Amino acid sequence: MKSFQQYIMEKPAKLSATFPYKGAKWVDFRGLEDPNENELVSFLNKAKFRSLRFLVDTKGKMWAWDGEHSLHDAVIYAMTGEKYNGDYAKGTIEFFNVDDEKSIIHKSGNLRVIVMNSRTVGTNFALKNRTMKALAKRINSKGKDRVYWSDV
Repeated sequence: MKSFQQYIMEKPAKLSATFPYKGAKWVDFRGLEDPNENELVSFLNKAKFRSLRFLVDTKGKMWAWDGEHSLHDAVIYAMTGEKYNGDYAKGTIEFFNVDDEKSIIHKSGNLRVIVMNSRTVGTNFALKNRTMKALAKRINSKGKDRVYWSDV
């Protein structure tokens, strides 16, 4: 059973995005703050192209949103007020169905996690989050439980 603090922390969040230049539009959209795996999968099913973007900071706090809404750097700038300087793990989460290789957008299947800035802090910071750590433990699993993890 979840503790009260976990229940409070894992909730939908209002995220914002903007770029650090004059005249940039400010965009507000729905996302997740410190989600668990079930919340990620249900949000992934509602995403337009079945793809989520995520950020994990130095302490393990995670934000996830529909990949259609905004880019990583714009969310970092809007949510923290600072430009991206390599102190966040950036990546995407998608479905991946091994049986349907021809499909561009997979609507179900195993989870595929792609960590984009693996040369700097990517995987190290991503694994500070408990949800990402739980997903990483299932890399060598068999069948539907398997998670495909890529460092780019």
